[in-house]
Amino acid sequence: MYLDSVVTVAILSNAPLALFLPPGAARPIPPRTIAESLSAEILTGYQTAAVRDFVNRIAGSTRMLAHGQLYPGRNNLEFMQRQIDEFHPDSWKGYTIAHSAKSNADPAQGMRRWSLDEEDVAYPTYDLIRKNRAQLAQHPGFFNICIHKGLTTSGDPRDPASDQAPLGNPDDIPKAAKDWPEFNFIIYHSAWAPAFYGYYSWKAIRDGLMREGVPEIHWTTRMAQQCAHLKNVYAELGTTFAGMVTTFPTACAHMLGQLLKYWGPDRIVFGSDSLWYGAPQWQVEAFWRFQIPEEMSRKYGYPQLTGEMRRKILGLNSAHLYKLEPKAPVAAAGPYKPVPTDFASHVPQELRDTLADAPGAHQGPTQGLWVPARPDKLALLRNDYHAAGGLRDNRRYGWIARGTA
Repeated sequence: MYLDSVVTVAILSNAPLALFLPPGAARPIPPRTIAESLSAEILTGYQTAAVRDFVNRIAGSTRMLAHGQLYPGRNNLEFMQRQIDEFHPDSWKGYTIAHSAKSNADPAQGMRRWSLDEEDVAYPTYDLIRKNRAQLAQHPGFFNICIHKGLTTSGDPRDPASDQAPLGNPDDIPKAAKDWPEFNFIIYHSAWAPAFYGYYSWKAIRDGLMREGVPEIHWTTRMAQQCAHLKNVYAELGTTFAGMVTTFPTACAHMLGQLLKYWGPDRIVFGSDSLWYGAPQWQVEAFWRFQIPEEMSRKYGYPQLTGEMRRKILGLNSAHLYKLEPKAPVAAAGPYKPVPTDFASHVPQELRDTLADAPGAHQGPTQGLWVPARPDKLALLRNDYHAAGGLRDNRRYGWIARGTA
């Protein structure tokens, strides 16, 4: 993340999407309690915060932020408060598609999917976050509600059985955003549906499927139009840009064009979904070079991407959401050269002493804004890495779609 790319600050996420395998059972089931959900997850909120603190301890500055986990419902409020008290999330991550909400009427009922505008389930959780507004002093992004929408992995987005807010469509965003104006609702993946590659988007364009004068990119087009005037709703591009730009760049141009047309460049934030795809530099390079065709811009009223727009989307908009100062200048990377045979002797003792497994290593403070007065330890480490011959590559890692024989 930090050595093989230009990333300076990252946010680590998590997902309560795992199925729980009860003891002695042959097949997994959706979790019935938070405890069952946590036992089956790749990364819990506790682990997310621990990794944040680990990275920031090594760096000596705030290089990583951490998501807390949204488990909506009155019967989950105790766990939500415990996260705040013990983990101090920098912002929140929720999955309406996940079985992560607890029924208010029947505590014995299992976890279920939910919607952002469910007043009896989601709103008590929002209210709890609002009551803990004192967290904003040390974690300025505490009122950022990051929500997974789209990427349902299966189902036709036009099928009524799939086209539901709990399954990822954006219909629940407007009411929640209007009712809770103090929060920023950051819609991860820009509600792009349904899977990880652009087949349905390409097919909609090919079939001439339109929505209010522009090609229908499910469900991104609907969200862009429904939330055009909601200034506290943002679109995040993780996997959406990566999946489209490498498979159907025409669909990618429509997606970016529509977000710019309806929202402008200040409410779009870059995301890489790394480390699923390896170091994110290939995505940064692709975004910096990508352009919406002029003919397409004229036909549909899409703005052209400018350098200022790209800088906002790639980092400045997120810096604003998390109250981070603009990146301070760091030392030049230096020339590339072969790794010296005595490289180990060149590693500064100061750096060795900060590594997590070094004797006497301890966790220092990680709160506050990322405004290093001088290059921090990760910047120095990157310089050493480059000077020793470290070369980033822009290869796309991850899953690649394959045709059938």
